[in-house]
Amino acid sequence: MANEHRSVLSKIKTVSDMVDAFRNEERCRHLLEQMVWPRGRICPACGFRESIALAGRDVGAKARPGLYQCSNGRCRHQFTVTTHTPLHATKLPLRIWLTAMWLILQSDKGISSIRLAEAVGVSQPTAWRIGHAIRLMLARENQLDGIVETDEFYIGGSPRNDADRPKLGRGRKGQPRTTKTPVLAVIQRPQELTVGAHAGEAKARVVEDLSEIEARRMFEATVERTAHLMSDEWKSFMSAGQSFAAHDTVRHSQKLCARNRPRI
Repeated sequence: MANEHRSVLSKIKTVSDMVDAFRNEERCRHLLEQMVWPRGRICPACGFRESIALAGRDVGAKARPGLYQCSNGRCRHQFTVTTHTPLHATKLPLRIWLTAMWLILQSDKGISSIRLAEAVGVSQPTAWRIGHAIRLMLARENQLDGIVETDEFYIGGSPRNDADRPKLGRGRKGQPRTTKTPVLAVIQRPQELTVGAHAGEAKARVVEDLSEIEARRMFEATVERTAHLMSDEWKSFMSAGQSFAAHDTVRHSQKLCARNRPRI
C-alpha cells in the first residue's frame, strides 16, 4: 500500500500544489481512498469487495460523509477509509494527516516530530503520534502473493505454580487452556527451489485471540487478495480464506500435514 501512497502523492510537487490538493476534507478523503483502496473498496471486517455508499450529511442525510456498508449479507459492516487503519477514530482533520504524510515522504532523511509539529500546526506529542501512525501505514507495502501458507503458534513459557491461581480449563468454555500469547504467521513459498535461492518472506503478528476477525485483520495487512492461501481446517482460516483467489487446506484429522509442497 505504500507504493499507492507514493504514486498518488508524487503528483504533488510543491507546497502550493499541496495546499491546493488538500484544500478541503472531501478532497482529502477521496485522495486517501485512492491510496487505501487502489483496486476498489474492500470491507475491513470480511474482505468482501462489494459495498454501497450511504447518503451522508453533505447531501442532507444523517450518515457522515464517506461511510460505506458491506454488501455481504452475513456482514453488513459499516466502515470508512480509516476503519482498521492507524487513522481509525482520529479527531484530526484528514488535511493534517495527508500534509504530514507528504512531508515525511518528501524528506529523504526523515523529519523530526518538532519540525512536523511546526509544519502542520499541532503539538509535539501529537506530531510524534502522527509520524508513528503514518510509518505503520507505509510499512504495509510488499504484501505477500503467490502461494502463501498460514498457521498459528504461541509464545511464552509455562506459568509458574501458584496455589492461589485457578486451574486452567479443559475446553474453550470458561478459562483458556494456556496463558501463552497467540501469534498468527504467514509465509510465502519461494518461487525457485534451487540451492541458494531466496527463501519466501515471512510475517507474524501478535493477536488477541484466534478469531476470524483477528485472522482477517492479519491477512488484510500482509497478504494480497490475489494470493493462493494454504492453511489447516481451523474455522477462522476457512472463513477468511474465501476472500482470496484460491484457498486450499490440509486435514490434520486425516494425518495430512502437507499438500502440494515440493521437496528440495
